[in-house]
This record gives sequence, structure tokens and C-alpha cells, in this order.
Amino acid sequence: FQPQVSLFSGAIIGLEALIRWQHPQRGMVPPGDFIPLAEQSSYIIDIGEWVLRETCRQMRAWLDAGMPPIKVAINLAARHFLVPGLHLTIADALAGQCIEARYLEIEITEGAMMQDVAAAIRSTTQLKEIGVRISLDDFGTGYSSLAYLSRFPIDVVKIDQSFVRDITTNPANAAIAQATIAMSHK
Repeated sequence: FQPQVSLFSGAIIGLEALIRWQHPQRGMVPPGDFIPLAEQSSYIIDIGEWVLRETCRQMRAWLDAGMPPIKVAINLAARHFLVPGLHLTIADALAGQCIEARYLEIEITEGAMMQDVAAAIRSTTQLKEIGVRISLDDFGTGYSSLAYLSRFPIDVVKIDQSFVRDITTNPANAAIAQATIAMSHK
């Protein structure tokens, strides 16, 4: 789990669940090596559902240990948003661990949203109806249409790292980030 930290207070305000694969012979396999292969097959659905269940299980363990509830984000692949009943799968995972939906954030990439706009709108709307937060990941990678994006029930916009990596030294990227932040607040 990677912490999400407030720039104002320095406090941890959330976490993002990140998957890693510990291979018995190759050691730690980075996600960039196995996620694209999984996305080409149906395995990405199984992996995503495993991450969902394990994240909910861990959230329950933290609560049982006396820790306060904290928002945790998970990434889902484009294929997940084409699966009918995605919101029911997520609701079942949350209910199975007695986790409030408002503490789960589902991340969808900008590119995934644009693959099947109607399905993505339907899925994200259903997820919002059960109380899950929606985060748009990798914003600014060139796939979006602002007209489409205004139709999605998005809570969080994560600007692509290509814009924020050199934000203090590249005035163009700083301006893009500032404009995206201003637009997102509206």
C-alpha cells in the first residue's frame, strides 16, 4: 500500500493498493511486466477481483486492530468496466468485510474510460450509487474529450506523471497542471 499524503498537513489521508508479483525463480516482477499480459487475457478480471477482496480484507484487519478507517484506492482495468454487475461484485466484497463504501476508491485510467464510453459511464454511475468514490487516473495522456469527461461522476483527478514529474522546472507542465486543477475543482 502506497500512502497518499496531504500537502497541507503532511498527514496520511489515504492509501493506494499496488500489486506486486513475487515469482519463485525471477524474484520481484514489476507490474509493468505482467499487467499488460494479464490485460490481453481474462486473467486481469481475476487479478482485479483478488486485489479488491484482499484490499477489503486488509481494511477490515486494520479496523479490527483499532486503526481509524482510511480511504483505499484500487486500480481496475478497462475490461472491468465492461463486466455487467461490477458494482454488485464490489458491493459484495465490501459487505463481506463490513467496510463502508465511502472508504473505497476505484481508479480508472483516462484511456480505459474512452475505450467504451457508454459502458464506463454506466459502471461509474452504478459505483457512485453504492457510495464508492471514483478516481480518474493518468489524466492528460491524450485520450480524453472534455465533453465526455463531464458526463462521468468523478471525485478525484490524478494528473499523469508526465506533467507533474518536472512541474517545478517546466513552466508549460506547471500551467497544464494548474489548469487541470482549476478545471477539476469546478
